[in-house]
Amino acid sequence: MDKHYTIIDSSHGLLCLFGIEDKAIIWNPSIRKAVDVVLPHMVGDGIHVNVLGFGVCPETIDPKIIKIRINMEDVVPWQVEVFTLSTRVWRSAYSSNVPSKCFKFGGEQVVVGGVVYFLVSGNLVVSFDLTSEEFGEVKLPDSLTYTRKLSVLKLRESLVVIEAGLEERGPEEVDLGRGYYKRVYHIWRMEDGVSKLFEKLFSIDYSPDGSMVYIRGFRKTGEALLRWLAPPDFNRTLAAYEPYSKAITNLGINGSYISVYSFTGTLLLL
Repeated sequence: MDKHYTIIDSSHGLLCLFGIEDKAIIWNPSIRKAVDVVLPHMVGDGIHVNVLGFGVCPETIDPKIIKIRINMEDVVPWQVEVFTLSTRVWRSAYSSNVPSKCFKFGGEQVVVGGVVYFLVSGNLVVSFDLTSEEFGEVKLPDSLTYTRKLSVLKLRESLVVIEAGLEERGPEEVDLGRGYYKRVYHIWRMEDGVSKLFEKLFSIDYSPDGSMVYIRGFRKTGEALLRWLAPPDFNRTLAAYEPYSKAITNLGINGSYISVYSFTGTLLLL
C-alpha cells in the first residue's frame, strides 16, 4: 500500500484508507478489489476541520464514509455528509440532531456493532449510528474525566477505552535503575453498549528490564496485542499479553510502525 495512505478503520472485512489527494479507498483484501471515493470540500482554511469515519451499516450491509466539517470559531451545527457505496453519491445525514460543539477530535475512531465512536477533547466519546445516522455522546466514568491520555479500541463487539498514565515504581525496581515511574494501562470496557456503564477489565504495567509496551488491539480471546520494545535491543515487535498470567509472548512480527485492525473475510465489493 502506498505510504501516503492512512487507514481510517476496518468494518465487515473492508478497509477504508485516506490519501493526500482528497481521495478515500474502500478496499477488500480478500478479493483484492478497491473502490476510489472522491472526498468533497477537504481543503483546510485554518478555521474548518474535517473528520472522517467509516463503517458498514449492519442493516443494509452498505459501506458508508462519514465526513464531518466543523467550524472551530463559531458554534454552528457541523456539516455532516455521508457517502454510501450503493448510490456512489454524497448526501446530508438522515438525522437533524447534528452537534454544534467545537470538539477537538483526537484522530482516533473505532466502529463497534454498527456505531462509529470518535474520541474527542474533554475525555468524551462521540458516537454516530450507521443506521439512523444520529449522533450521541458516551459519558465516561468519573475516574477517567481528568485522565490526560485516552484511546479507544475494540474488544470483540465492545467499545474499549484505554487509560494510560504513569505510576511510581516500588523501591526494589528503583534500586535496579529502572527509574521512579512506569507506564501503566487500565483497560475499561463499555457494557452492552450502555453509555457510562463501564467495567475495568485489567491493567498492564509490564516493563521488565526497562522494556516498554503500547496497546495496539485485542484478540478475540481477550489477549492484548502490543507494540513491544523488547530487550535487549529494544526492537519494535508485535507481542501478545495474557491478562491472567501476565505473560507476554513475542509474535515475531517486527517493524517501525505496527497497527492492528480487526478483520474477517467477506465478498463485499464483489
